[in-house]
Amino acid sequence: MLRITPFALAALCVIALAGCQTYIGRMLTLRTIDVEDYRHLPTRPVLAAPGATPLESALTQDWISQAPFDAGGRRLTSQAELDAFMESHDTTALVVLQNGKLVDERYYNGYTRDSLFKTFSMSKSLLSALVGIAQSDGVLDVTEPVGNYVPLEHNPQVAAITLEQLGDNVSGLRYRRGIAPWKEQPRMYYTSDVRALLREVEVVRPPGQVFEAEELSPLLLAYALEQALVRKYPEMTLARYTQERIWQPMGAQYDALWVIDHAGTGLEKSESGFVARAVDLARFGQLYLDAGRAQGRQLVPESWVAASVSEPPAKSPTLTHDGFHRRLWWGQNVEGRTTPDFYANGHFGQRIYVNPDKKLVLVRLGKDGAGINWTAVMGRISQAWVLPTTH
Repeated sequence: MLRITPFALAALCVIALAGCQTYIGRMLTLRTIDVEDYRHLPTRPVLAAPGATPLESALTQDWISQAPFDAGGRRLTSQAELDAFMESHDTTALVVLQNGKLVDERYYNGYTRDSLFKTFSMSKSLLSALVGIAQSDGVLDVTEPVGNYVPLEHNPQVAAITLEQLGDNVSGLRYRRGIAPWKEQPRMYYTSDVRALLREVEVVRPPGQVFEAEELSPLLLAYALEQALVRKYPEMTLARYTQERIWQPMGAQYDALWVIDHAGTGLEKSESGFVARAVDLARFGQLYLDAGRAQGRQLVPESWVAASVSEPPAKSPTLTHDGFHRRLWWGQNVEGRTTPDFYANGHFGQRIYVNPDKKLVLVRLGKDGAGINWTAVMGRISQAWVLPTTH
């Protein structure tokens, strides 16, 4: 029988009282990763512009009967079948834009348009856009080593990794997965001091050689971006930069949030911490479909967007068996087409999926992935889509 000493019991009480203010406290309080855990963590607002215009509506309810597709081992041919499938597979939102117009919007399992949705690793694609903007602003240069921006004098191997290698997830950093509290995965997610954690990371293979979709690289990239920004714009945060350079000029209709590691001077959790409404996430996908332009302005450099969503050179370590990863975006090759689809990819099946040929942006959000390959499902929907690209 397990015996708990008075000292151990007292220590657990102290940790419980500390709650979400410490690493171990967060592990014990939050326990497992969850789409609602942002409610228990410090956040920083990203405000929408006053009077933002809603998306132009071209709602249609019958596209599924014209464009049936396979999902979960069955063929879906009606709105009722689509809704039943989404509801039973933990989906919370499905939004479809075509030509920048809202053609379908559905919510499930108690969620509504006004619900906030945690995007998990889709946050990395937003970080990528911020880095591209910062480079065009002369704030940083992605070809430079991270040590030019982050204090890593005691860690020369990490300091030599370039920002570009961090964005491509070919940094060579050690990243151990699992729930053991000494491993990098839980430490990264639950830490209350991201900057201190990042100053201790280790290189285990030469940078630039092996792709791994780990979480430390985007966090280190965000740390470098933050440090570069405050040199030029004192007191700038990633949340404020998001608000001023993307969220408001893009025309987002609703406020959003960045989860930060601790209150006050905390760093945005760029690997998983962006929280927003589904329709505004669709706007972000539309921004990339439109080569970085929105509201008549070039927000993200066109060349940055193009490089992010096009296939890298042959023999690149970021090529996968059916597509690629580049600058914190994913691409999927489609049979019979030369232009790949691209998508932002998050835990629990969060997706912003873009089909450039059909001018489609699909957003699927959920409480869980429910064992479904949501990238494949989004691809099948876009392939089956038959509504004309102009109307």
